[in-house]
Amino acid sequence: AQEFNREVNTTCSKSNDIELTNTGLEMKNVVEQFREQVQNLE
Repeated sequence: AQEFNREVNTTCSKSNDIELTNTGLEMKNVVEQFREQVQNLE
């Protein structure tokens, strides 16, 4: 999950397109949900 988060952050920071940035922000929310689910399994 941490690596996914880094990749999304990199994509958002390098993006000059608002659609791509918005998609990246949505992805960050999904990654956070994924991280929480992984923690629940541990």
